Amino acid sequence: MEKVKLLGIPVDAIDSPQLLAEIDRLAEIKRPALVNNVNVHACNLACSDPEFLEILNQSEVVFCDGFGVKLGARLLGKKLGQRMTPPDWIDELFQLCVQRRYCVYFLGDTSEVVALFSRTVKTKHPGLRIVGQHDGFFAPGEDHEIRVMNEINRLGPDIILTGMGMPRQEKWAWRAKGRLGKGVMIATGALFRWYTGVEKRAPRWMTQYGLEWLARLVCSPRTHFKRYVVGLPLFLLRILKQKVRGV
Repeated sequence: MEKVKLLGIPVDAIDSPQLLAEIDRLAEIKRPALVNNVNVHACNLACSDPEFLEILNQSEVVFCDGFGVKLGARLLGKKLGQRMTPPDWIDELFQLCVQRRYCVYFLGDTSEVVALFSRTVKTKHPGLRIVGQHDGFFAPGEDHEIRVMNEINRLGPDIILTGMGMPRQEKWAWRAKGRLGKGVMIATGALFRWYTGVEKRAPRWMTQYGLEWLARLVCSPRTHFKRYVVGLPLFLLRILKQKVRGV
């Protein structure tokens, strides 16, 4: 796959059919694999967190999940594929899992939210094989986390969806990769909440025109002020510096 180097991150220039095909290929191999996404927030985190940057560089797939990332690539004279946020293609993945008889596991959020997500998905995709679920509230390296990894390894899911926020979900998957026998680990952020309606997404017209960040900022200004009001200009400044350096 063609890759675009953005602030040191290799982003795959793919669209959703290619992404699903690659997830299918990785699941069929039956080895642990990381499928991660990048938006402006992820790029900024990677610039200040060497471990997170290394994880993205070692991932089997890194896809674009933000119009800001597409704009950044365009400013560098490069082209990425679609902006593919998980809620927009996750049902296609579940359909693929039903067809291919892949087992899935859900990890993240609160016990109530992940349980609701599991029930909602099962209702919509009755043929889907959901082998387990667990909340995302455990500290890195503690016994609880090891028990979760051991349970996942015992259940042997082909696809593991993580929804613990960035970069916690990516770092968990990186640690788990060395302990699991198989499983494509896909970072999905707030998917569980959006899919179940616990948290409302922006209207469709806003998501289509790259304004989802604005809706989130308006709804939760304190939570998202640093991420968007500070983060967006900082990202563009970093892109311009990369352009000047010509790397």
